[in-house]
Amino acid sequence: MISKWPYAPLFLLLSMTWKNGGVSARRLGVWLLYVLRYTCFEPLRLAERLVYDRAIRSHELPSAPVFVLGHWRSGTSFLQTLLSLDPRFTTSTIYRSLFSDVFYLTEGWFKPILGVCGRILGIQYAIQRAPLDFDLPAEGDLALCCLSSRYSYTWGHVFPARFNQWMQQLVFAPSESARAGWLDTCDYFLRKLSYRAGGKRVVLKSPGDTARLAMLAERYPEATFIYIHRQPEAVFHSNRYLWKVVLQDHGVQSLTQEQVDDLIIENYAALLSRYEAQREAMPPERLVEVGYAALRDEPLEVLTQIYGQLGLGDVPKEEIERFILQQRKYSPQTYDTTPAIRARLAEAWVGLRGPL
Repeated sequence: MISKWPYAPLFLLLSMTWKNGGVSARRLGVWLLYVLRYTCFEPLRLAERLVYDRAIRSHELPSAPVFVLGHWRSGTSFLQTLLSLDPRFTTSTIYRSLFSDVFYLTEGWFKPILGVCGRILGIQYAIQRAPLDFDLPAEGDLALCCLSSRYSYTWGHVFPARFNQWMQQLVFAPSESARAGWLDTCDYFLRKLSYRAGGKRVVLKSPGDTARLAMLAERYPEATFIYIHRQPEAVFHSNRYLWKVVLQDHGVQSLTQEQVDDLIIENYAALLSRYEAQREAMPPERLVEVGYAALRDEPLEVLTQIYGQLGLGDVPKEEIERFILQQRKYSPQTYDTTPAIRARLAEAWVGLRGPL
């Protein structure tokens, strides 16, 4: 699952590079940053495992997790942010996902250093179009990748030319060994977050989990799920932007715009069709579905519905209202969809969580 051997993450990166088609010449600098990250933090990774690993593995989750489901750019981050305001919950953050292997030992001193550097340099968190804040909620699968798990589909963002293969092997049609490896690694990270937070209920978001609803429901019989959906044409354009950021800042391979469009269209259909096939088996007290527009416009009302249906207790109204007051006024994005793209979306995404 997660190797205990020295410099195993670095050797895994080298192996992944060899098996996933290498590095584009223009992306070599990004790849070298990954090498530097795994090299410099290896002593801390080994020390954290030595000090905390046994306690994390023996820690029992006091409360079943809450999983946020939905395609990339469907409002999952906004929902995760709202849930994280509840003082009874904990979730992963940008820092804890990027440094999932060492955040116990480094969060108290290295995160402030990074924060100061980010403010001085004016670094933006491009994915969310906001100033970089390492306390913003982040995806769980990113954490699995940074734990050097071979069962993270986020490797498909590092090696985008093989993205479809990663999604097929770990999300859409995983083997028994891949399924077990992913669930065990995910469970380890859930325990790590819960133990760090003194046993709080964990909220975790990974868009790929949308197609793995049944697997998570079987592993965690008391877990609850919140599925959020958004107008599909907006999802398409927002994912175009997401892939632009991935290819500029994170990927070590290059793709054409046509290849990006193919990835978005094919994986949206595959992800949501599998969700549709699994959702009917879920009782209403375990799965609730909400629309992004409704959550954006009436967050307190939608959260009240979510909490009531899933039995999560009282909504933290003061925290939610304070957050709403701090938010800038929403300015809807405008999109220029060509007739060819619109026709393609209508054909490929027909019937998947709402009309175009």
